[in-house]
Amino acid sequence: MDFGGAPTGNATSPRVNKKTMGAYVGHTVALVGAVESHSPTAVVLRTSDGEIVNVKTQPGTDYGSKVVEVIGRVEDSETIREFKTTLFGDNFDLDVYDQFVQLSQTKYKHLFE
Repeated sequence: MDFGGAPTGNATSPRVNKKTMGAYVGHTVALVGAVESHSPTAVVLRTSDGEIVNVKTQPGTDYGSKVVEVIGRVEDSETIREFKTTLFGDNFDLDVYDQFVQLSQTKYKHLFE
């Protein structure tokens, strides 16, 4: 399946929240959030920092979990185009995850590049 520029092999994607997503326009990132609403072509996520992001979905993607991880390309500071989604279940602690995102973007950024 062609993911239109999605990373392959051992490539890593920076973990972002809404606050940091805008710095990655045009790049592939990992974004975790709670599903607020979804339709066949779009999903609205509340990110780990409590903000709203729009996801342009792949056809047939399963959003049957409260919390999901989306790997995709950042189109602008509000929108990500999904390449792949992973269900994280209904009991995922977004507050703790956001602390991890903040550390991965600052003090320990060198470990995630």
